[in-house]
Amino acid sequence: MLLVPIVALAALEGILRLSWPGGALPVFEPVGIAGAQYIVASPRVARRYFANEAMPPAPPVDMFAASKPANGFRVFVLGESTAAGFPYPPNGTFSRVLRDALHDALPSDSVEVVNLGIAATNSFTLVDLAADVIAQKPDAIVIYAGHNEYYGALGIGSTISVGSSPRLVRAYLALERFRTVMVLRNAIGGVTALVHRKAVVDSTAATFMESVARNQQIEVGSRAYNAGLAQFGDNLSRLLRQFGDARVPVFIGSIASNERSQQPFVSTANAPARATFDSAQRAIAGGDTVAARRLFAQARDLDVIRFRAPAALDDTIRAVASRSGAHYVPVAEAIRAASPAGVPGAELFLEHVHPNRHGYALIAQSFFQSIAEARFLGRAAQPARVAPWVEYERRMALSPFDERIVHHTVQTVVTRWPFVSRNRALDYRGTYQPVDFPDSLALLVSRGGIGWADAKLRLGAYEESRNQPELALGEYVGLLRDRPLAEPAYRLVGRTLFAMGKSADALPYLERSLALAPNWESNYLLGVIALGQKDYPKAIALLDRAVTMQPEAVAPVYQLSLAFGLSKNLAAARAAAARAARLDPRYPGLAQWMQALGAQR
Repeated sequence: MLLVPIVALAALEGILRLSWPGGALPVFEPVGIAGAQYIVASPRVARRYFANEAMPPAPPVDMFAASKPANGFRVFVLGESTAAGFPYPPNGTFSRVLRDALHDALPSDSVEVVNLGIAATNSFTLVDLAADVIAQKPDAIVIYAGHNEYYGALGIGSTISVGSSPRLVRAYLALERFRTVMVLRNAIGGVTALVHRKAVVDSTAATFMESVARNQQIEVGSRAYNAGLAQFGDNLSRLLRQFGDARVPVFIGSIASNERSQQPFVSTANAPARATFDSAQRAIAGGDTVAARRLFAQARDLDVIRFRAPAALDDTIRAVASRSGAHYVPVAEAIRAASPAGVPGAELFLEHVHPNRHGYALIAQSFFQSIAEARFLGRAAQPARVAPWVEYERRMALSPFDERIVHHTVQTVVTRWPFVSRNRALDYRGTYQPVDFPDSLALLVSRGGIGWADAKLRLGAYEESRNQPELALGEYVGLLRDRPLAEPAYRLVGRTLFAMGKSADALPYLERSLALAPNWESNYLLGVIALGQKDYPKAIALLDRAVTMQPEAVAPVYQLSLAFGLSKNLAAARAAAARAARLDPRYPGLAQWMQALGAQR
């Protein structure tokens, strides 16, 4: 009789696993591209931590080989919104800059840098992901986390909570592996949503920062403050122990934030923090940089709205890294060294904690230098191949359109609490009036109304229609950087370069496009290039293939007629010209060409 409920639960669990595969919320999912098998972070994994969010945050899309290559160098990046590159599109993440530098330094290795950063999470998420990451055979782990320790999902001051005990929270996350627990969780969440409508702030204009902060006054030395420190230290120790037991090297960075250009957040309890901040401003204005550095850091730590990590969290990182044998990476120190008077401000930060593109490049450089100091973990490196870091920043391929998306996203955040009082908060996205088509498209991406990749495609087509191929190229290059295994980006870059008269530059992109997926346009353009090179047999083969794939397109037929004519096959040239005339009798140059061939129109 005692076994009956256990057997019943086991049977129910088995039935649910068979009938509800989506309930697993896996960390990774398989995907096939061009006949090869890859793995990618699941866009649904964050539902583990945000059960009732309609659109929870997701990690960046970084594919890696399902079967790790023999020469693979696989790095996983763990962290929160800064690790995920917020508010930039995927190309703005420091992980991709790090990947570029490692790729140059390790030309004999297959370098994979996989970003698992998830916004609004904290150290509980890092611990929860560790076992799945270890199963993918990483060669190194990069960690940049700490700002969300209090308000991130399941944190001590978060609205998303299952209790204040770290042990209880970890047990809850472990139980989520069972479908029966997920059914119960979803049922409770549904009832809670019906009974208590999420009336956070005043409208749908509320940002994620507003919705996750429950305890909005966490003073230094308070019970909640000390609980957050203990929670971080306990989770970090467990995390590094797990990776240590698996013999995976860990590189963990100190945490940087905007101290000089971000005053303490809006709170009636922040008078001491504001007074200290004002003193810091007077000190720096008077040239006392030593006092200014101390006072700005103190003002940040006194801020009772805990969206910036206090210095005590950095102390914890150093101590735990030292005990566990992890590599401590001086990220915050590098940011300070690159800041005027040694105090980080608007030169490197967009708001309170998220860097601009130069700041993200600095974070990547800090981690790269630490990996280099560790002698690339025994791999044969060629440091002379590493480019200047300004070149890696350029390779981020962030266009003015991308920066416009960033602007709209930042303005959406900084016009709400805790940057301004609730009675002065704005619905930026709901009231802003775009100035032109690219601006309206950027606002739409920022709102979540259209995906970034789709917007890049639309804007590229728009610029092509305006005869602005250089601007279109900037969008397509950014798309290619994000999706190096997808055919369309290669074709679009090749087409734009061809339109700019750069056929030699277009050639490798068009050839790569065909290698990934047959398409008429790449065949056509390569055929035209071959025709210009007087390689008539190659041109005829490519153009004939384009005509077969797209029989209603007149341009390939016309070019095929030219290729036949120039190769002295006049009968085939006349036949192709006649076909072109049937498709479009007014096609530019066709009448003159038919006259030269002696063909009847």
